[in-house]
Amino acid sequence: MSRPSTSLSNYNSGEAPVPFLPGNSFVDPNKNNFRKSHAFDFRSGTPMEFDVPAKVDSTSPSRPNSTQARYRKGEDMDAEFVPAFAGLDGKVLRFDAFTTEQVPENLTEPFRVRKFTILYHLVDDSVQINEHKQQNSGYAQGIFMKRHRVPKRDGKPGEEFVTLFDFAESKTVQLYSRDFHLTSCNDFTAQFYEVNNMTLHFETHIPEDKYITTRQLTESRMGKRSGTPNTMGGADILQNETDPSYRPETSMSSVTSETGKAVRRDMREKFLKYANKVLRFYAQWDDRGSMFGQKLQYVINYFLQDDKMEVLEVKKHNSGRDPFPKLVKKQRIPRTFHGVPSVGSKESDFENMYISDQDLLVGTTIEVFGRDMLLYDCDDSTREYYVQQYGVEQPPNMLKPESYVEFPSMPLPPYNGFGSEHDSLASYFNLIPKPRRYDAGKQATLDAIIFRWKAKFDMDKMTAPNPDDHKRRFVVSYFMGDGSISIYEPPIQNSGFMGGKFLERQRVIRHNSATGFGDWMSENDLLLETLPGTVWINQYPFVLLETDKFTLRYVNKGKIDSFINVDNIHAKLHSKAKGSKREMLNVFRMLDEDQSGRVSLDDLVNVIRKFNFELDEDEMIALMARWDVCKEGFIDYEQFVDTVF
Repeated sequence: MSRPSTSLSNYNSGEAPVPFLPGNSFVDPNKNNFRKSHAFDFRSGTPMEFDVPAKVDSTSPSRPNSTQARYRKGEDMDAEFVPAFAGLDGKVLRFDAFTTEQVPENLTEPFRVRKFTILYHLVDDSVQINEHKQQNSGYAQGIFMKRHRVPKRDGKPGEEFVTLFDFAESKTVQLYSRDFHLTSCNDFTAQFYEVNNMTLHFETHIPEDKYITTRQLTESRMGKRSGTPNTMGGADILQNETDPSYRPETSMSSVTSETGKAVRRDMREKFLKYANKVLRFYAQWDDRGSMFGQKLQYVINYFLQDDKMEVLEVKKHNSGRDPFPKLVKKQRIPRTFHGVPSVGSKESDFENMYISDQDLLVGTTIEVFGRDMLLYDCDDSTREYYVQQYGVEQPPNMLKPESYVEFPSMPLPPYNGFGSEHDSLASYFNLIPKPRRYDAGKQATLDAIIFRWKAKFDMDKMTAPNPDDHKRRFVVSYFMGDGSISIYEPPIQNSGFMGGKFLERQRVIRHNSATGFGDWMSENDLLLETLPGTVWINQYPFVLLETDKFTLRYVNKGKIDSFINVDNIHAKLHSKAKGSKREMLNVFRMLDEDQSGRVSLDDLVNVIRKFNFELDEDEMIALMARWDVCKEGFIDYEQFVDTVF
């Protein structure tokens, strides 16, 4: 079979059109212009309009003659055609209306009044309804009906939808069987109907909604609608509206209209002007009038960009309070706190009741949720702000110094005789006695320093002496690491005394101390300038007879010649080296290899040890310091031998 011919030459335009079915569509192969005619275009980024003649196609579908046809009825139909989407774009008629709804479940409230805004778009005769927002109304408010063309209930042919003519000559318009009572319109809508010789009628009386009236009366009784007048003395200074430099927007986030109603102001201006700018005040809350109350200090930060405040508690060491960082987080604080606002209330409803920067002056008292806080100081940047904005200089720091209160102290109990005095006091300070703390650093550096003295009893100062006590000898040791003292008694045969530890190592209170415990004996009480000398240790008088050389070095600050006599050393050498002068001189000459008549200090030490003169380290140092006059490390051995031997 062959396919029927589909050539365009066989197509007769005068015949009935071929149905639009698969296989019946034809494409002109000679067509090379596929552009669509349009009236608007862009040339080099500039919108342009072209003169396109209007096509009159009686067969093309169109929406019913409503706005476009009847609105152009009195105009010249031969004038230039302007499409509806161009001539009527953005043209909206605005009406205010209300409806009433029955409330059968409430006997005291016969009906509710709901308020709406009706928007009629002239470009396509569509209608949109928005419901006004009311607090605690119980309705899902906002867009009540989306934008679309609203059909009439019993529409005639050609008038199936609601048009702008349905709003004229009537106070009520019916949309989906709901009667909307018109109350007002905007200026453009009134002018539009006046130009087109149509009259609008509105309801003059809006019925009272008893629910809204009752709720407003309740809120007014609670004091949430009217601002509390400022009674602080400092705020009157800042409210200088006659001053041309006075700017209310610097302190309040709202302005007041001519009717006296608070209107919310755009906060973007304050954010751009006062971002990150904070006023800092120092406050004090004295709550000592209540049980367990204290006087506490706080830091109040006032944020200028949104008029919010935060209250921070000043943390002090060993105050016994938990470290809560914030008393009040960042928020707006009312001048007088009347309780928590009702559910659904807004901050803008109480605009004039919050604390502003005009209320903050040094020396005044503000209420922070029931706490009266005294502002006693502010920082330097806050002072500059008030001088620049209001011409007011903040007073200086007004914090008064606290009066000194001397609390009575409980006296320490006497020593009970068990253990040491530290053990006795440990049971006084703690229920469970704790061991005494030691200074580890001091012990590590000073524990090796021990002073020792040879001592005996001072028989003349003892209250009840034993005749045999004059034979007893003691070694008194003082430990620099912890300031303790120990006394040891060397045993003596046939003396009648055992010997051993006379005093366990411990800290000792000074004799006849006025304070008692804590007034300990130190090294200054034992390091006497002259020996022998008497000291009292635990009610016993001891005569310090002599001390060791380590203690002598400490007392004389390393000056050996202050406690060692060189002449005594010379006499000691002379007594032990009788008849050996020539032999000693020969030894020195053998050590003097260069025949200079001098030998080193090391050679002198070796010669003294060779002849067994038995000199200790301190005596050797004193002898070398005596003969090495030039501090060169050499001595003249011939002069040394002639002088000593």
